[in-house]
Amino acid sequence: MKLSALHPRYEYGQREDVVPVLAGRVLQLACAATDGALGFNIDAEEQDRLDLSLDVIEAVLRDERLAGWDGVGVVVQAYGPRAPFVLDWLYALAEELDRKIMARLVKGAYWDTEIKRAQVLGLDGFPVFTHKPNTDVSYIACARKLLQMTDRIYPQFAAHNAHTAAAAAAAAAVLHLADKRHKGFEF
Repeated sequence: MKLSALHPRYEYGQREDVVPVLAGRVLQLACAATDGALGFNIDAEEQDRLDLSLDVIEAVLRDERLAGWDGVGVVVQAYGPRAPFVLDWLYALAEELDRKIMARLVKGAYWDTEIKRAQVLGLDGFPVFTHKPNTDVSYIACARKLLQMTDRIYPQFAAHNAHTAAAAAAAAAVLHLADKRHKGFEF
């Protein structure tokens, strides 16, 4: 689910107005997902909206109507240097709320937009890795991190690259999470 589809002014400058409205709309959808026994992942979208997205996600997860339901997930984009810190933040929130949160790890879907936006704004740097190997390394590092958080995080690995999927599976095997009896992650 994309937060940008739920509010036309989903931008940090509108935070005070947007967070309560988005949290209410997302909560409605999440409650509907609980009724249908469906998983519900919130897309990360662009990096300049990441803090705003995390504010909305936290507000939704703190709502008592979702207590005891582990079906909320967050899409984390490994092409952003903040990805490992987002995973740590999700883990701490899950621990605080005594629940499990799904984390869908992707390499990233908005690379061209991120680069172009940074260029147009004249930023000193880019909010994403500019070389694919850096994103690949970030993905594998984040996958390993997620596999060590399975007490509170349910890892979901999304990858089109066979090497990336194999690396995540190998990391799971090392941690004995890859046998058929233990369903501690998914592709």
